[in-house]
Amino acid sequence: MDCGGVFVKYVLFIFNILFVICGILLITFGSIMVSTIKDFSNFDDIFTANSVAIIILVLGCLIFLVAFMGCCGAIREDSCCLTSYSVVMLILLISQLILIIYVWIDHVQIQQSLEKIVQTIWDQRQTDSLLMDTLQRSFKCCGLHGYSDYLLSYPASCCDAPSNSSCGITQVMLRPSCLNAVDSFWDTNVNIIKYAGLGVTAVELVAFIFACCLANQTRNSQRRQNF
Repeated sequence: MDCGGVFVKYVLFIFNILFVICGILLITFGSIMVSTIKDFSNFDDIFTANSVAIIILVLGCLIFLVAFMGCCGAIREDSCCLTSYSVVMLILLISQLILIIYVWIDHVQIQQSLEKIVQTIWDQRQTDSLLMDTLQRSFKCCGLHGYSDYLLSYPASCCDAPSNSSCGITQVMLRPSCLNAVDSFWDTNVNIIKYAGLGVTAVELVAFIFACCLANQTRNSQRRQNF
């Protein structure tokens, strides 16, 4: 194998080693979430804490398996493994581009869906308040439209230092509504999601091209050895 082939081989190997590590971290994080988060089985129609944890876990397993296949294919110069890796990377690349385009075009509809989720969580708070409490602690908000939604009794999740399992009016006055907090979170992060997604897609494209080149060079080397 010439110098260019060796360079492609080790760049692809190092690239996939990094993704193996990322996959392991996601698997670990997802497993911890699954084992510690309460089962919100009565919220089938919304994104729940457990479903997010399971998605992270599955994503971590997928990244680990694909990256491990890329590592093995690169270091062993296995054309079959590299070809399979290239096909998987192409599928991931196309799927990710579709997802980015969807977020780019329908970000307003996604925001409205998030608002509906917050509304559903608020409506279900009487039967199970834990999800609403988690939302208020995570986004540092209080009430659906503001602290006044609770009238004169504010839950402990509406402030950082509750007293007797409740918060005082002075502690919640400056807290935004959960609808506004979620909208602000989406507005802040939607561009990060789009451009980070494009960056990851570009990296995947480079990995796909490198894998195709290395697979082709490996096949050519095997053919030359057979003659």
